[in-house]
Amino acid sequence: MSSLRYSRPRILLHWGFAFIILWATVSGFTNALVELPSPLPDVIGFINVSLTALLIPFFVLRIGYALAQPGPAHAHRGNALGSFLAKAGHLALYIATALVLATGVLMMDRPIDLFGLASLPQPLNEPSLIEFFNRCHRVFCIALALLVAGHIGAVALHHLTGQPVLARMKH
Repeated sequence: MSSLRYSRPRILLHWGFAFIILWATVSGFTNALVELPSPLPDVIGFINVSLTALLIPFFVLRIGYALAQPGPAHAHRGNALGSFLAKAGHLALYIATALVLATGVLMMDRPIDLFGLASLPQPLNEPSLIEFFNRCHRVFCIALALLVAGHIGAVALHHLTGQPVLARMKH
């Protein structure tokens, strides 16, 4: 891609994912770590399950766009280490997102309700497997949160050093 910006679909997918991941991370950790008044924990859980389950097909679409339309030509300009770190960081974000989404589905102990519009069957019925994927999900959520914090930090560092990389994600 010769443009200085990402394509409109990639920008929309990026910011949609950013919003949902930030919402699910903050609300999910709050739900897990803070004693919230009833029925707030159930409402947060319902919203998070619905949002993230609907995110899965968009994740596949996002991977397709990333493969079909690489970023701007200058997106990884600079030294070899910086280029490697940028590529590795983005790959880690994709992998962590995939693991969070997959384990989020596999840990469900009931059918997956999509905002009351549709329902997907519970994927597993074995309690020990459900608990295993629940534990994995928690670990992957922490990893994703740390990667997102690192991503935001890298964007801020680039901005402070005169490299406004965030401008590539505006349309």
